[in-house]
Amino acid sequence: RPGLHPPLEFRVPHKDGSWRYLEHVVNNLVDDPAVSGVVINSWDVTERKALVEQLSYQAFHDLLTGLPNRALFMDRLEHALTRADRRGSKVAVLFTDVDNFKVINDSLGHKAGDQLLVAIAERLKACLRPEDTAARLGGDEFTILVEDVAGVGEVVQIAERIAEILRPPFALGEQEVFATVSTGIALNSSAQEQAADLLRHADLAMYRAKRRGKARYEVFEPSMDAKAVERLMLETGLRRALVRQQFRVYYQPIVALDNDKVTGVEALVRWEHPQRGLLLPEEFLSVAEETGLIVRIGQWVLREAGKQARIWQERYPSTPPLTVSVNLSPRQFFHPNLIAEVLEESEVEPDSLQLEITEGAMATNGTSSSDRTLRNLKRMGVQLAIDDFGLGYSSLSYLKRFPVDFLKIDRSFTAGLGGEPNGASKDTEIVKAMIE
Repeated sequence: RPGLHPPLEFRVPHKDGSWRYLEHVVNNLVDDPAVSGVVINSWDVTERKALVEQLSYQAFHDLLTGLPNRALFMDRLEHALTRADRRGSKVAVLFTDVDNFKVINDSLGHKAGDQLLVAIAERLKACLRPEDTAARLGGDEFTILVEDVAGVGEVVQIAERIAEILRPPFALGEQEVFATVSTGIALNSSAQEQAADLLRHADLAMYRAKRRGKARYEVFEPSMDAKAVERLMLETGLRRALVRQQFRVYYQPIVALDNDKVTGVEALVRWEHPQRGLLLPEEFLSVAEETGLIVRIGQWVLREAGKQARIWQERYPSTPPLTVSVNLSPRQFFHPNLIAEVLEESEVEPDSLQLEITEGAMATNGTSSSDRTLRNLKRMGVQLAIDDFGLGYSSLSYLKRFPVDFLKIDRSFTAGLGGEPNGASKDTEIVKAMIE
């Protein structure tokens, strides 16, 4: 055919034994008197082709572990659901998250963390069938796609096999590390189910496994979806409440029993929800803690309480001055600078501010870190109290180690005082011992 033809690509052997890729462009110039022939231009495109293949691989694979990434996993999941719909078969997704990975990263370094992820990926590949897909979504999250499953029992066996193959220690340089995973399981339920829905369901099940103690698996149930939607609405509402100033501080009097005088107040946060009315902390603080919003909420409560304490002290002078008690969340506890800012802004005397910390908050970052933080707070002059005293496992050792001023005995000990049946006095004796 006269004229320029589309490019052609051939794989040809080189004399050194390797294979090269050549691109040919053919131009038929037989009718051109100046040429009277067919002109073929050839280029060696081996390096270009290798680069394209490399870029294509990088676009669909995790560079650290070599596993498929989210894009490739979702593509395979969509095709698997299409095939399952056609055949009337089942598809399962397992969403696996490494437990306490941040601790390994922080203590041994990111290089060791990367080595662990690579080793986990290798073990995952070893325990799956060739037709199954293991992928790394990012961070310490892995997903597994299994087609043509008989039912949830078969997928549970895979989850147990994964836990078993990860049980032996991992050698990271000179360190031996043990790793467990929390796994969520979801199976397709209808022809209308989308790939993103199935992945989200497995993710929700994984989070339930985390909340129930880690190193376990959970199977998705529809109720989890409803709870996730409710939690998302609550989180959205909390963010809106901060912007629209819907939080309120209520003050509970602290009364001295020997003279019935109000010696201080405890600041208690409430959320004036536009639809649900006044909400108590137990209805929203756990979500605020998980999302980190507790730091901003707590900061606002501290500032409001500090300003109010200053107003009351000027209006009702007393000796000693009226104190204000504020609960600190575990996240707030490790931000002493925030306390210093509030003291400076409100101009309230440091010993008028009492900070309440639960035993759980002190245990979150270890005793040495807690001890350092508490001593920094004491140097500012504030008073410290252990809240919910008696619920933890190390109450007495905390008293010995930490510079606290007050104990707030948990209500599980005080609620039954004086009303114990059949002359029993266990609560009374325990509370007496605590006070002594």
